[in-house]
Amino acid sequence: MKILFDHQIFEAQKFGGISRYFSEVINGLERAEGVDVDVAVTYAQNEYINATRFGKQIRPDPGGIDNFLPGREFRGKWNLYAARNKFFKPVDAAAANKAASIQALQRQDFDVFHPTYYDDYFLPYLGDKKFVLTVYDMIHELYPEYFNLADRTADRKRRLAERAHRIIAISDCTKKDLVEFCGVPADKIDVVHLASSLDAQPAPARAPKLPERYVLFVGARNVYKNFFFFANAMRTLLAADPTLHIVCTGSGFNRHEQAFFEIHGLKQRVHHHAASDAELKMLYQQALVFVFPSQYEGFGLPVLEAFGNGCPTVLGNAGSLPEIGGDGALYFETKDARSLQTAMSEALYNAPRRAELIERGKARLALFSWDRTCRETEALYRALVG
Repeated sequence: MKILFDHQIFEAQKFGGISRYFSEVINGLERAEGVDVDVAVTYAQNEYINATRFGKQIRPDPGGIDNFLPGREFRGKWNLYAARNKFFKPVDAAAANKAASIQALQRQDFDVFHPTYYDDYFLPYLGDKKFVLTVYDMIHELYPEYFNLADRTADRKRRLAERAHRIIAISDCTKKDLVEFCGVPADKIDVVHLASSLDAQPAPARAPKLPERYVLFVGARNVYKNFFFFANAMRTLLAADPTLHIVCTGSGFNRHEQAFFEIHGLKQRVHHHAASDAELKMLYQQALVFVFPSQYEGFGLPVLEAFGNGCPTVLGNAGSLPEIGGDGALYFETKDARSLQTAMSEALYNAPRRAELIERGKARLALFSWDRTCRETEALYRALVG
């Protein structure tokens, strides 16, 4: 049985949960008996796929900003890069990657095709081969106001969900939402949970310039991630505990966030650290509490990362978070400041409860593994082919 994956997510992400998921599945299938794997991608900077055997065939995009005057940083570099690309770009990596995927599809030497995102370019080239679609969340359907009017993700997702032979949803929550928003029959969808890769990373010593006592916020801070609500609700606890801080990963603070911190006297209490995987492991291990106040998640990988690194966890009672966190976390209502403050106080200051959360988190983590993800995915492919 041969499975073909395409280029989409490896081209789009250097790091990220979706590309990590596919890389773990690819590695697992490579170890399975009687399974052959191919990945159609020519240019990518993705760290995870580059760590597989396919990394040998993948080249960095010569037209990308990372490869434009490497090692030289100066004012106006981006403008110069944009001007160069306007008149001459060494290669159109996106076009080359799509061409590689189309060529692989046209060879028809595979049993199942698994696109890594929602571009439907492949439909005319699929022939009579089966394809499996993974749906990660329904953010575009739930929060359309947060996306450009020209964004076609929701339309493409719906079309592919209708055409797919089987669908993988990464949580029961995503499956329920997919049925509701796209009208897909529930019996066409298999729930296959994800897992954490972070426990394989060595943890370095404490990163410089981090406070001793902090609450950890991981990842993007988009509107539905509920960061401003969280920061505003935490002001009461920060005022009562002068040594308590907030540490955030992800992108640097934007001007709106900086203005918010300035206005509310939080500038010295909220910190940003651009963490590698190894540093992120350390951040979890040394945080007092990990908090995930999101109003919606299709899965929520940071929950398992926190469990795996012994960090007491507080989650918004929304989306898939209760499904993944189970009894390993405390929960709060995502727009109720007092509810968040109560949960955070218990996780921060109730020592027996903290110890209980750590143990329950470890037990909960044992239910999720990449081996299980790969076995269930392989079984789905075999059933489809058989």
